[in-house]
Amino acid sequence: MLAGMEEYAMRPNIRSASGIVMMLAIIPIFAGLLACMPVPIGNPEKSRIDPQISGVWLITEDEDFEGMYLFQPYDKRTWLVVGISIEEGLNYAGEPIDIGTAEDAIKALEDHAVGNDGITASGAVLYKAWLTKLGGKVFMTWEPVGGMNSDGTHVTEFWFVWRVEKRNPDTLGFYMVNGDHEAFESALEATGEYLDELQPESEEEYRRAVDRMRPKWERALRKVAKNVDDEDLYGEPTTFSRLPEESLAAASRLYKQVLEFETN
Repeated sequence: MLAGMEEYAMRPNIRSASGIVMMLAIIPIFAGLLACMPVPIGNPEKSRIDPQISGVWLITEDEDFEGMYLFQPYDKRTWLVVGISIEEGLNYAGEPIDIGTAEDAIKALEDHAVGNDGITASGAVLYKAWLTKLGGKVFMTWEPVGGMNSDGTHVTEFWFVWRVEKRNPDTLGFYMVNGDHEAFESALEATGEYLDELQPESEEEYRRAVDRMRPKWERALRKVAKNVDDEDLYGEPTTFSRLPEESLAAASRLYKQVLEFETN
């Protein structure tokens, strides 16, 4: 959390990050929350999706399965990203399902029915995502969505920003940008001072304030992004592997169980 924003972030009418932390804990890839950014990078109204990224991906880190993510085009500019885990159903009575790798996840999808007697997912994480090119590199911003405060208001207090690397048509490398990197020190200080002085009282005013500070962060990232060997700037690489076409039907059934819509 941005140090200069702590007082504002803890006001009762503004959503605390603690609730989002609990939601993100469903999928271990975000457990540390060490690299979040206090502003988004890029303007989703001016972005364009890459159709090759749309679809279902299995996420691995050091070969360990971390979840399944659907990149659904929301419009021509942004995706709705839906992440779920794969777990045993409450009434599952078969051999233990040990999902340690992407291959294990594919096997579980293909070998088990979806529901309490087979595989299930206890929850989902939702993001709005868009692409931005800075310093010759492609970045993707993930904005948590789908939550609100007890009084009905909602505001985003942090974003995840990734450098995206296309390794081949079915494999992507994602490198989370570290918001604590020294390259962002001046932007961090300016943002904290600006918000402390402004003391925004509404979520609309807060978003305008964040947008006001976004160019400072983008300039800093554009400058440092040219140094791709800077290990402090990025987290460990996370691999996104496209779900095989023959497993899409099973994945669809699992998503429908988690995100069920009324049809009558």
